[in-house]
Amino acid sequence: MESKVSEGGLNVTLTIRLLMHGKVRGAAIGTKGETVKKMREESGARINISEGNCPERIVTITGPTDAIFKAFAMIAYKFEEVTCTPASSGKAREPGHAA
Repeated sequence: MESKVSEGGLNVTLTIRLLMHGKVRGAAIGTKGETVKKMREESGARINISEGNCPERIVTITGPTDAIFKAFAMIAYKFEEVTCTPASSGKAREPGHAA
């Protein structure tokens, strides 16, 4: 873990890792990586999704605390969107609403 003192106070770079189930991997990455690229740009965090044939992938998020928080929230929302989408309608339910 790195830490630097800047004008605004302590600036800490952190890394968190998540396990992502295979069925949500495609939605999290997006066509040609567009979804994860957008998440990187909007959050300011570095996001890496591991390669491999395992049923789960490791998502590594690195950056300042606020960037990690933004990236984590975006990823969590995307996971919820994918896992809560009824297969028959193709539309995501609003968060917090039952099926």
